[in-house]
Amino acid sequence: MRTITILSIYLAAFALLSACSPESSEIKAQMPLPQQEQPQIPTYDKVEPQKFDWITEDGGQSQLDFNPQVDILFVMDNSDSMKSAQENLNRNIDRFTAGIVKNKMIDYHIGVVSTWDSSERFAKMKKDSFNIGDLRYVKDLNGKAVNKRYYTKTDGSRLSLASTLAIGVTPYAEGGPEVEEFFSPLAAALENTGRGAANEGFFRDNAQLVVVIMTDADDSTSRISPEQMAKTLIDFKGGKEEKVSVFGVLVRPQDPDQYKDWDLRIHPKYHPECFDMTQKTPKNTGKCTGFGPERLDQLIVAANAQAGTPEQIRSKFIMSIVSKNFGSDLAKIGNDITVKTLEKEIFLSQRPRVDDKGVLKVRVRYGTDKQLAAGKGQIIPQKADGGWLYDPENNSVHLSGNINYEYQEGARFAVDLIPLTLKQ
Repeated sequence: MRTITILSIYLAAFALLSACSPESSEIKAQMPLPQQEQPQIPTYDKVEPQKFDWITEDGGQSQLDFNPQVDILFVMDNSDSMKSAQENLNRNIDRFTAGIVKNKMIDYHIGVVSTWDSSERFAKMKKDSFNIGDLRYVKDLNGKAVNKRYYTKTDGSRLSLASTLAIGVTPYAEGGPEVEEFFSPLAAALENTGRGAANEGFFRDNAQLVVVIMTDADDSTSRISPEQMAKTLIDFKGGKEEKVSVFGVLVRPQDPDQYKDWDLRIHPKYHPECFDMTQKTPKNTGKCTGFGPERLDQLIVAANAQAGTPEQIRSKFIMSIVSKNFGSDLAKIGNDITVKTLEKEIFLSQRPRVDDKGVLKVRVRYGTDKQLAAGKGQIIPQKADGGWLYDPENNSVHLSGNINYEYQEGARFAVDLIPLTLKQ
């Protein structure tokens, strides 16, 4: 037993010595790793940072020219009840035209057509030679008609706008209108524009179209609705709603009946619903409070739809024909027309850049070609009132109509900008 134990110890010692031998060490040692090559870092030529310089939009000739035009058409009621209203207009017409006529920048045409009556009686008894929608002749300083159909900015020294608009009234007994129509002569005026027609040259493609209806009645045109009339006006200006404005110098429902045409009065012949008609003498029931020109009201709201809510439109585009402030109300309409006419939109060919501080890199200048080419001219401020604003949706600059221009004959605009990207 002891022999076996000693033998085991020897065997164990031998095995241990074998593991430590050089041959065994050579087998167990790891192979050395190959030396890795270091990566080469590429080098490139230095790129200069991109520069964004100011450029001046050319925009096309018509884009930057500034020749504001307005064609103002009065549709005047010449029925017998309008005598005092026409006289009131005549006394205050200078207040209406003050901003338009005195503004050297505005190229205006002003004309007038009269109401119409489609009845057989009117056709037989009418004494004047004007057809439906024909512009009346302009009058000189003595009130005498001349061979010209509309008043322009070059006529001030020899012709009279007040006399031109004073077309007078025609009593019913002498063939004057009984059932006044305004839509039919207005639509006809738009059509009578061809070569040799009565209204040739009055309406211009680029001009604002302003219609001013003056009456104490409502429209009675049977074949044209207010919505159709509004669409006709807008279509006439190529579908551009912003080119059309319709104003009304009208009676209002709350005005006393004595100032209204008969069809708007609370009278049994025209409004039997307001009376007990079973009585021998119809008795006023008191349920009617007053009538106004509903169709004309609807036309004005529809034609000026882009100007706000119906209430806002009525407040801005309708004035009372019997207002105590007739002159100042008329002046306000004239001022609104002036502002609308002087508004302008310039479309840009490239989008402007905004700097790190959020400043839009656009500059608008007004001046002569020589001034603009030298980088000079009047700088128009960037603001809503009396300046310009950028419209990102249309990529355009909107100039308000109340900018205080330093007027110069032949002046135009230049728009400088730093583009968002360089144009290829």
